[in-house]
Amino acid sequence: MDSKNVEVVNEKPMRINRIVSVILNGAVFTKLAMQNDNNVEAMTDNLMSNMVESVQNNIHAHEIAFVKHSLRKEIDRRINLSQAG
Repeated sequence: MDSKNVEVVNEKPMRINRIVSVILNGAVFTKLAMQNDNNVEAMTDNLMSNMVESVQNNIHAHEIAFVKHSLRKEIDRRINLSQAG
């Protein structure tokens, strides 16, 4: 395998994780959870539809599904952590 291919494969998850962090850092998570009754899908859709323009412009069209999936996973993880604690 070409080292360039390895770099591209490894870079994509890191980029998606950074985008998800930026999206969630701009949200008041407890308020978002309350407004959406802890519904992960609704919270994800809400965040995706209300992204600031600069974040929207940084997401490539082919990355949207990855961002949404990763965002959903991170929201679910945070809800589980808050319910466990």
